[in-house]
Amino acid sequence: MNVKKLKVNKLFNDDKAAKLKTKYVDESYIKTLIDYDVDVYDNYNNLLLKFRKNIIPYDIVELGYESFKGSLQKTEGRGAASGASKKRVRKDGSVSNTTVGNFVTSGNVGYMDSSAMVRYCRLTNFGKENYELFKSGIPFIEYVDKLYEQLCPNHYKKQRALADATNINYKIPNTSFTTVTVNKTFRTAVHQDSGDFRDGFGNLIVFNDKSYEGGYFVLPQYGIGVDVQTTDALFVDVHKWHGNTEMKLREGFDEIFRISFVLYYRENMFKCKQPTQQLEDLKMKYHGYLKI
Repeated sequence: MNVKKLKVNKLFNDDKAAKLKTKYVDESYIKTLIDYDVDVYDNYNNLLLKFRKNIIPYDIVELGYESFKGSLQKTEGRGAASGASKKRVRKDGSVSNTTVGNFVTSGNVGYMDSSAMVRYCRLTNFGKENYELFKSGIPFIEYVDKLYEQLCPNHYKKQRALADATNINYKIPNTSFTTVTVNKTFRTAVHQDSGDFRDGFGNLIVFNDKSYEGGYFVLPQYGIGVDVQTTDALFVDVHKWHGNTEMKLREGFDEIFRISFVLYYRENMFKCKQPTQQLEDLKMKYHGYLKI
């Protein structure tokens, strides 16, 4: 396999990059558009991304879509990536402590850790209500996991060790992942991922019908754009500022169709206790005794 190696410098400093948060970038931020096999490093030889064309069989990506499309729903829980990050305003006009964004179509598959809204680790609602569909899509997750191991072995080793040490009830079997986020025709604003394992490496898999042009994944601070299509795999440092360019409808199509998958390990999943212990903790917290 002929894989190019590319070294890039920052085009502007971190303070200027941070000011792009929640903003949408256009193609003027792209100095190099990638649609070929390449490894990209910064000027200090830190890995920024690895991109491979046509490396996932079509039927595997399609399986991911068919298995997980039922998780998609309107949500305001994507924060800065949705183009806004604000406190929710209650019906009575008061402001809550919950941070929300604009409404987008997105869903989560797999497992979630304890949060301010739900005080226990659990299988997502999609998994609980559609467990057989969840299981049917695991070969897709396993395929991406193997690519992760092959292409980013140092990051993978750390993440897999953490996954292997995580309670079996809260991880996707035989992989380094706990969770898959699925997005539909969601142009992300500039953001940095959070809540994932910091020493791991991010990824992006796309399933589309060629109904649009653009929709490039962009690292604006480095002038890099990546044209990710069905069967491609992008592994990338998602803790750098990133977003998508506009998707433009192609002639002959009625609507834009783009599914994106992001597979990751949620950073606090290793803290999850056995389900029975969680139940006991909840009973003690809310009732002061174990038997109710």
